[in-house]
Amino acid sequence: MGDSEGVAERRLAERLKRRLDRQGTRPVQDLAGWLIRRGLPQKNGCWSNLCDDGIRIDSGASCPSCDCLIGDRRGLRRVVAAEVAAHQPHVAAGEQRRVYEEALRSKIEYQSSVDAVRRKRAAEQQDAFYAAIEEQKAQLAEDEARRAARPCEDCGRAEAAGLCPVCSLRRSTKTLVDQAIDVAVAVRADVDDPHALATLTAQVAEDTWAFVRGAGAPDGAADPVCRAFAEKDLAQKVLEQRRRRTLERLRESGPAEMEAAYVRRMALHGMFPTEKDRERAEKAAAKARERVALDLLREFLGDLYRARAAAVPRERPPARSERCIDLAARPLDEDTVAAGAGAGRA
Repeated sequence: MGDSEGVAERRLAERLKRRLDRQGTRPVQDLAGWLIRRGLPQKNGCWSNLCDDGIRIDSGASCPSCDCLIGDRRGLRRVVAAEVAAHQPHVAAGEQRRVYEEALRSKIEYQSSVDAVRRKRAAEQQDAFYAAIEEQKAQLAEDEARRAARPCEDCGRAEAAGLCPVCSLRRSTKTLVDQAIDVAVAVRADVDDPHALATLTAQVAEDTWAFVRGAGAPDGAADPVCRAFAEKDLAQKVLEQRRRRTLERLRESGPAEMEAAYVRRMALHGMFPTEKDRERAEKAAAKARERVALDLLREFLGDLYRARAAAVPRERPPARSERCIDLAARPLDEDTVAAGAGAGRA
């Protein structure tokens, strides 16, 4: 903070010194007025906000933008002088400066008009851009207000943004409970027996929901939100526990043990194993056992989902005779007559 204040004081002192030097030998009659109007205000020599009289406020060096502008002006003068010399070579010596200044003034006025049009167009584009942003903000605010005013889809509670907190938690709880049920059923059910599968699923679902709905919210059992949150938290724990126990059982299954033994044997093949080699082989075998357990769980869940999908009755599409009867019962209109005529001609 001290360094920044010191730099600011030094830059301000340099600014006042430059303004006083430009004042020349004329004394300052009204110090306060001079400071307000001439001494203190920053005077940008270019577009940069850090420019003051062609000097950078942050570094105290010459402003590169002002240097570019000066170079452009010098280049413009050279171009105008070359054009005057090329197009009016027979101008008298006394008239050369007047012709040059008129050509330079005309070129500067034209460039100024072009720049003014460009700035106006840029300002219009910027105004249109900001107007579009404001319109989009208003539209988003309107959509948000409309969304917030929607009732809950499940319980009908007013101004619930489509779903109140309790129903949102209950939906999440149902998703977690369904996953927990699937994990428990997938490794125990006979997917080839639809009746046994449905019976086991119903029993596991009843037990799981009874356990989850028995959750109580600490210090807030009467609060529906606290109770719904407690049920969701318990459902998450049930899912994690069942998944962990299922994977433990599958890691000890025959396919997992066979894969682990194969990986261990391949890791130690053709060498005299050291203790470090054995540790590395055991880590590889554990990873293989975990991989097989995950694959088995995914396979069991896939079989379960396919069995459930196959058990869902599908609507039989109407037979052709039924469709013809339905068409015959419809009254004839112009399109039907035209279509029949076309078919007869064909």
